[in-house]
Amino acid sequence: MATITRTERLILMPLSAQHDAEAYKVYSDKRIWEHRPQARHETVKETHQLIGRTQASWAAKDLGPWGVYMRDQPTEFIGVGGIELVDGRVWDLKYRFRPDKWGNGFATEVSEAALKAAKRLDPETPITARITTNHPASARVLEKVGLSPVWEGRRVGTADDPDEPDVRIYADRELPVEILEFLKARP
Repeated sequence: MATITRTERLILMPLSAQHDAEAYKVYSDKRIWEHRPQARHETVKETHQLIGRTQASWAAKDLGPWGVYMRDQPTEFIGVGGIELVDGRVWDLKYRFRPDKWGNGFATEVSEAALKAAKRLDPETPITARITTNHPASARVLEKVGLSPVWEGRRVGTADDPDEPDVRIYADRELPVEILEFLKARP
């Protein structure tokens, strides 16, 4: 059964449909998507569907993305972060925070909690993250928590889209070719 996790400054609650409205405010904020505007959510339905997809991770391993709240203000939702088991093949580290919370180390704090949990529950499954190459702040977070770049280039099927930025894949280990190909093809 999914439980609440606490870090030094944060409360991490299993992401669920109860977070639809709060998460939509984050996923629809244009400032969050300056590096990849086409990924911004236009409707709360998109956010609800994203949250629904993460439930497979919670069901399979009792771990997935969290709704993130401040410990000193437990009703203050500041974003989404954590790790998701994707297709039973890899853990995918992710985070999105309200812009007024950027620069406070919350992405690092959530990432460290997620990595610790994934390594405890399932150390054989690779931990990965994908970022756009035009997002250096995320690259710093990933390298700070111990992930290394393993590939950089265009997502499969985006070579002709001038609005689609290049992607860099990070991992906690060398990845087999089939896993790397799987990650390169993910939207």
